[in-house]
Amino acid sequence: MGDKRPLHEFVGMTTDVSVLLRELCVVALFCLLFFWPDVFKARLTRLGVSKVTTPVGEIDINEAGGTVANVNRGLLDAITGLRRIQSNDPRASSALQPIIGYLTSLQQQAATTDQTIKTTLVAQQATLQQTSPQSTKTPGWLLAGHVREDQAQWFGDSIQNIPATVSPKLTMGEKVNVITTAYLRADAPPGQHFTGKVIGVVPENGQVQVISAPDYSDAIAGGYFLWVKVQPL
Repeated sequence: MGDKRPLHEFVGMTTDVSVLLRELCVVALFCLLFFWPDVFKARLTRLGVSKVTTPVGEIDINEAGGTVANVNRGLLDAITGLRRIQSNDPRASSALQPIIGYLTSLQQQAATTDQTIKTTLVAQQATLQQTSPQSTKTPGWLLAGHVREDQAQWFGDSIQNIPATVSPKLTMGEKVNVITTAYLRADAPPGQHFTGKVIGVVPENGQVQVISAPDYSDAIAGGYFLWVKVQPL
């Protein structure tokens, strides 16, 4: 019989993580969906809106987008990690499946909210570009994707914003297209780019140019999240 302590410790950790993420999801999604679901879709899509007044106060769209994106990414990361344990230890499958199912349901809600916010920000930028083109070209940090421990291969999950055909070894001056609408974030300490404020968004199929060396932040599922500072083109 193998030592089950690492598995038990990981299950305990993921249970704590799931509780933390659940509470964060409850706060973010309760404000964004339950208090004003109709207002969310109707008022946020009005061009030029950056803040919306709700029964619990004023919500900044950029800040809400960053928060929901972090929740979505954290849930995807945790789910991927748990599924890897399932594949490596079938005996743990039944114990982990309820946790995975619960986190997956929360992640789907977060993903839907995240996409709605991104759609709103893309519309805002398109309108702003007509009057002030350069203001929509602000450089920022882009989450390129999830890479393996060697930092030379993609992890192969859904946490990716540039094509899998592009090498993770991005170089300064390289131009790439994003495959899905992605946030740009302000400068933050190395390894902590998820804490950077959302300052813009690159629309799906938009092109960017790498203007800094890559940086990395740890992923629960293994490997790293790859970040690059880019200039929208």
